[in-house]
Amino acid sequence: MSYWTLESKADIGLRVFSNNLSNLFKETSIGMLQLLTSNELNPNINGLVRHTSEWNISIDNDGFDDYESLMITWLEEILYRLEVHEEFLIDCQCRISKMEQKLLCESQVSWVKSDQIIRDFEIKAVTSHEFTIRKLKSNESELSNNPNIPEMIGPGWICNVLFDI
Repeated sequence: MSYWTLESKADIGLRVFSNNLSNLFKETSIGMLQLLTSNELNPNINGLVRHTSEWNISIDNDGFDDYESLMITWLEEILYRLEVHEEFLIDCQCRISKMEQKLLCESQVSWVKSDQIIRDFEIKAVTSHEFTIRKLKSNESELSNNPNIPEMIGPGWICNVLFDI
């Protein structure tokens, strides 16, 4: 498991751990959408017809790598496609890169029509409150205040994100 649920008073969120930045984007994406569903309500999600697409976003890069803003923009894109285009992301492969003055997230995605998925609740927004992305060096560790979340030991990347529900 690469992501764990963070709960607060009015929000729900994730702590995500991955071996590299691209996989951190993937795991955070999948984790966000898994928060919306339950296996009991969607037992045959793997049996649904999948569509594939390329979803890309970019942000201005003013001399420093703002992966936090890139991740928030990416997660907002996923929610936009869910609500407006009715595309529920099932899986993705992300590539994070720089081009000129831009940071890019280029993704090959698999999605299903959202009307085939029963959701427990809606995410209204991705928040920047307590949002972090951090690279852990080899043997560097980070503990959570939540006893259900294990200690993270590097090398790897961590993301903490909260969602308004």
